[in-house]
Order: sequence, then C-alpha cells, then structure tokens
Amino acid sequence: MTITLDEIRKEVAIKHNVLLDGNDPILVVVTLNELVLGRYIDLASENYAEANKLLAVTIQQQVEASKETAGKIITDAATYVRDQVRQAVQTSLDDAAARFRANMADVQAAARAADDNRSAAHVAKSGAVIAAIVAGAAALIAVAALVIVLVK
Repeated sequence: MTITLDEIRKEVAIKHNVLLDGNDPILVVVTLNELVLGRYIDLASENYAEANKLLAVTIQQQVEASKETAGKIITDAATYVRDQVRQAVQTSLDDAAARFRANMADVQAAARAADDNRSAAHVAKSGAVIAAIVAGAAALIAVAALVIVLVK
C-alpha cells in the first residue's frame, strides 16, 4: 500500500496544523526513502526467487540421479543374481547398499544446500523489512524535526 504525497501533506495539515508545500524538502526525503525501500524489496524478492529456482533445479537433478542410479543398481543386481552363486549375490547386495548410502549422503547434502539457500533468501527478506522500518522511522524523525523547526 503506497501513501501519496498529497495524503502525507493532508495528514500533516490535519494533525499538526502545518501546510507543506508540494516542493517541501521533507517530501523529497519521503520520496527518497520510498525509492530506497523499493529497491531493497526488489533485491530481496529477486534473491528469494533465485533461491527457489535453484532449489527446484537441485531437487530435480537429485531425483533424476537417484532414478538413474536405482535403475543401474536394479539391472546390475538382476544380472549378477542370475549369473552368480549365493555368496556372490550377498557381495553384490553389500556393494549396492554402500553405493545407496553414498547417494543418500549426496542427496542429503544437496537438500541441506538448498535449505541454506532458502534461509539466505529469508534473511535477505528480513533485512529488507528492517530497512523499511528504519527508513520509516527516519522519515518520521525528519518530519518531526521539520515540524520543530517550523514551530520555532
């Protein structure tokens, strides 16, 4: 929700009985704060969108790699079982379990990395919100200072 400069001037006139000219410097401060805040929000949104895209791509790559690995393990195990004796089958299962654990560790590491990216985007968004609050407070202080100066 954006507040127009006319609405700001109206509120100042009503609450403080002070008429601000359309070219008043305090309105320039309000405009500058709005521009800076808008840029920080845009940057935070971009970072969040990029992190979400990276997360989706990473997950899809891991799913494809897991499917490929699982398919290879199944095919190799079936051929091996057909061609080997019971002890060879046990050895094959042990090897497959080790590869599966290694692949699971890779998938978990990728999931943690994707979660870290999501957390970073959240931190950036929080920073933008804090910047907005600080900018709003600065605008209020500037308005208060101007009012004090005008009253004196």
